[in-house]
Amino acid sequence: MAAENYYGNVNPTLLEVVDPQAKKVCEFGCGAGAFAHAVKQRCAGVHYVGIELMPDQLALAQAVLDIGLVRNLDLIENWTDDRELSAALPINHFDHVIFGDVLEHLDDPWRVLSQATARLTENGTALVCMPNVQHWSVMAQLIMGSWPQAESGLFDKTHRRWFTLSDMVKLMEGAGLKVTQIVPRIFSPERGAPLIAAMEKATQLLGINHQKFAQLSMPLQYVLVGSRVN
Repeated sequence: MAAENYYGNVNPTLLEVVDPQAKKVCEFGCGAGAFAHAVKQRCAGVHYVGIELMPDQLALAQAVLDIGLVRNLDLIENWTDDRELSAALPINHFDHVIFGDVLEHLDDPWRVLSQATARLTENGTALVCMPNVQHWSVMAQLIMGSWPQAESGLFDKTHRRWFTLSDMVKLMEGAGLKVTQIVPRIFSPERGAPLIAAMEKATQLLGINHQKFAQLSMPLQYVLVGSRVN
């Protein structure tokens, strides 16, 4: 993710899993509204709610949102205690709740995702994109003795939680979701392949299947779709 466009990106992989028939959508971390705009082009007549931490970015998004609220969800233990938020996010209401590179920025993504899941209809789905801490570049930096503090991307200095694919699935299952689709996002595989190959002896020493390790170390992010467990 380019730092200069931090709040204005459209993740095409995440957009692809949005149901074109969706009528009610809530995006958490809607930024300047670029993704909301793309969803509105994909889903005719969709009612779109955006929740955003940064007031200046929400101001840019308001034109495309039906409802937009500034909230720090880490500070709201129970959403029903916030009258305005509760009114904007009714229980059993949304076809999709969307978290595009948001959950890793929260103190308690488990609680937030659980409360968002309760806002889904019986057939609703959570669409989640998260960075993969098992990515080869993380291993490369640790071997070199560094954890960079970047403005965006995998080493974004505002990340508070880190997840492998297994951790992501556990997060979603713990929130009352069944993961039905996993889409890896892989960039520049040729750069990571030599390092992953060089770690074959290490995986053997640890009793890990190297082919599976290689597969899990290549994606920079994953997009996951989770259906509400009723």
